[in-house]
Amino acid sequence: MPIKINLFPSLKACFSPLIALLTAAFLIIPCLAAASPANTVILPLKLNAKASAAMSQAKVDTALKKAADTAGLSMLERDQTNGIINYQNWPPTAAALKALPLPKGTEYIVFGSLTPLGGKISVDMRVMDLLDPAHSNFFYQDGGSAENLSTIFNKISRRIMTFTNRYSIIAEIVISGNKKIDSGAIRQKIDLTAGDIYSPAKIKEAIKNIYKMGYFDNITVTSSPTDKGRRLTFHVIEKAVISQVIISGENEIKESDIRDVITLSPNSIISNKDIQKSITSIKKLYKDKSYYNTRVAADIKKLQNGRVDVTFKIREGHKVYIKDITFTGNKAFSAKELRKIMQTSERGWLSWLTDSGILKVNIVDQDSARMAAFYHNHGYIDARVGKPEIKHKGEWIYINFNIFEGPRYRVGTVDLSGDLITDRADLIKLTKLWKEKFFSRKTLRDDVLKITDYYASKGYAFAEVTPHTERDMQNKRVNVTISIAKNKLIHINRITIKGNSRTRDKVIRREMQVKEGGIFNATALKVSKQRLERLDYFEHVDITPQPTADSSEMNINVDVKEKATGNFSIGAGYSSVDSFMFMSQVSESNFLGKGQRVALKANLSGRSTEYDFSFTEPHLADSELLFGFNIYNWSRDYDNYTKKSKGVGVNFAYPIWDKWHLSVGYSFDDTKLTNLSAYTSQLILDSTNIRYTSSIRVGLGKNTLNHRINPTSGHLYSMSLKYAGGPLGGDSQFTKLEASTSWYYPLPWDTTIHNKLSAGLAFANSGNKLPVFEKYYLGGINTIRGFKASSISPRDPITGEKIGGAKMWFYNLEYIFPLLKDAGLRGVTFFDAGNVYAEDSDWDFSDIKKSVGFGFRWRSPMGPLRLEWGYNLDPKPYEQQSNWDFTMGGTF
Repeated sequence: MPIKINLFPSLKACFSPLIALLTAAFLIIPCLAAASPANTVILPLKLNAKASAAMSQAKVDTALKKAADTAGLSMLERDQTNGIINYQNWPPTAAALKALPLPKGTEYIVFGSLTPLGGKISVDMRVMDLLDPAHSNFFYQDGGSAENLSTIFNKISRRIMTFTNRYSIIAEIVISGNKKIDSGAIRQKIDLTAGDIYSPAKIKEAIKNIYKMGYFDNITVTSSPTDKGRRLTFHVIEKAVISQVIISGENEIKESDIRDVITLSPNSIISNKDIQKSITSIKKLYKDKSYYNTRVAADIKKLQNGRVDVTFKIREGHKVYIKDITFTGNKAFSAKELRKIMQTSERGWLSWLTDSGILKVNIVDQDSARMAAFYHNHGYIDARVGKPEIKHKGEWIYINFNIFEGPRYRVGTVDLSGDLITDRADLIKLTKLWKEKFFSRKTLRDDVLKITDYYASKGYAFAEVTPHTERDMQNKRVNVTISIAKNKLIHINRITIKGNSRTRDKVIRREMQVKEGGIFNATALKVSKQRLERLDYFEHVDITPQPTADSSEMNINVDVKEKATGNFSIGAGYSSVDSFMFMSQVSESNFLGKGQRVALKANLSGRSTEYDFSFTEPHLADSELLFGFNIYNWSRDYDNYTKKSKGVGVNFAYPIWDKWHLSVGYSFDDTKLTNLSAYTSQLILDSTNIRYTSSIRVGLGKNTLNHRINPTSGHLYSMSLKYAGGPLGGDSQFTKLEASTSWYYPLPWDTTIHNKLSAGLAFANSGNKLPVFEKYYLGGINTIRGFKASSISPRDPITGEKIGGAKMWFYNLEYIFPLLKDAGLRGVTFFDAGNVYAEDSDWDFSDIKKSVGFGFRWRSPMGPLRLEWGYNLDPKPYEQQSNWDFTMGGTF
């Protein structure tokens, strides 16, 4: 009877109940192994016999290696285990197994012995599960003679695979311990589902992902066998719930502003990540306000029922300002010149109102780039500006910029090459670099853009304009050649309009300066965008060229977003003349989506009533001809009389050239002066006989403002002649000449300079037929601020009444700057000057009414609002020192 030697006899019996299950599982092992081979390593066997020709270590190792390779298992070489595994002291110790050179990701180690028994062989094996050592497996395999080693080892390999794949299929995933966090949210972080192959690597990754949620103090995973595979249970211990968030120590910043930047809230689960994020946000909030020494700590107080209070304790410290900005290495430009191009500035006397003196690191870095660009644009093309050195000393910040200037280069030759579509000289005239003394990168970029725009305006949308520079190191000059490849001439295939839910297509198309089938023109597209924006019908206008399948054609996409064009405007004020005043206007600038303008205005006060209705059709019969009319009824009480007017007017306008418009209008006015007192001026009494005014007005104007309500660039010109009487009939006989110019200049930091100059001259054509109500009066929010409305006027030397003037002029200088940009609130400071002169007086510029002041302008939901205060610099006895004005309306 053959003798078998079993090194683990007591464990073999424990293994026998699983034989049936493993035998059944054997049938599906090949597909499992093919899908995901176990990370299993086999060690060379211990031979319990002397080596022979038929049973040598080499022969046994070769046969076992072949069987392992066939099964997709890996096997260590004997020389890899010698010196680590003591085959004389069997089985190997845990320390020895740990010292083996195992491949990364090894999950199972297989080791055992082979014993010859007469003419047969017995092999005893142990499969150790490194992730679950308590459930390692032991088995043996009997076989025939040494010639049958391959058969024996193939059977062993299959039994190894049967065990290593015993729980390869995940039957169920269970979440345990969560009370507040939904199980579904946790499952989203686990990249495993029922039916997947068991993967320890994915389990580890799942644990990391669940921890990253920030809601758990501890996470463990247990695995238990079921008839269908592994049951994985994720045991979680949740963090506490926040009862309340307390903020303490804040004085300089509102608590509500701090709460806006923190991410913690009551009834949410406490998270260290959110706490740190909130601390960082609070510090940033304080830094933006120039508090650089602020300290923030979070204190967590445990309460009952798993809840906590979180207190952010703030030590604000003192505000830190920029004391000094210095430069080293600058020789060509002074520190004063360099500071002018920087957005960062030292603390000044207006720091309480502006951001001067406040450190913003990203702005300082941008200033470095600005200075480098400044040098490059003044011939120092090798100039470099180092990273700014920022030092904190007490309550002050000191900034220094290290500058390397290098040599200065002049402009050498400037030439063009390639596809020239017009004379070379004409193209060079488009550029400015050839006029410059010193080389400028900005000027070169601008010249490239000008040439590109010129080609695009001629239909070459894809023209390639490339500058090439060559340095003359000896003469310190830069020679420039601009090469041009015009590519294909592009035509417009289709113009598509989107987003206009109310405005009709034709209203948009008539503003487009390009047509379908026409040649592509980039300049015309820019003008089209400006014209659409000036309509003020849309929140935004995007005009985008889009290539088509035909490389010689482009589609034009016009994407607009409608905005409310109906407007209800109100204004109110108080003065000793009119007492309480109420002004209102209901208007629609895009009536029925046709682009027509309709407005009804009513101004009511203690001493006046004004009603006005107007209608404007900008494109009569879809032409360029504008048509409009208005009807009005006004009444006003003066000190010694009441003026009542009613009338009607019609107006036509037509574009003539380069944004200039010619207008012609006719009006008929019926005015009565009643309730005259015994002390009324004779000049006013003379006007009671001038009731009907029939007049024609001819005007010439130009408008290039970028926006109708709050322009920041462009200009506005107007000149007009008004003639009344003569062949037109009526009682009035006069002529009025008026002119006005208004300019807006954009400045850095979203600020604007506005200049306006207006003048007028009126004279009677025959007799004394220039009525007092057609003369000039100044004062108020739209002329000279700081004076009451219409209070600047010549006065009757006997009665002291305002009788109007025949000549006037006024000038406005404004500096407009943002206060709350997102809210649309802007500030303004101004200087106003002007005067009105009697008919028999000359233009006297030694007697000028002057004022200065400030104000606020807000594009409110109800319309543009202006609140402005003016201070009379040289008040007369009958004039007040200052005056507030308030109105809601458009620009002037």
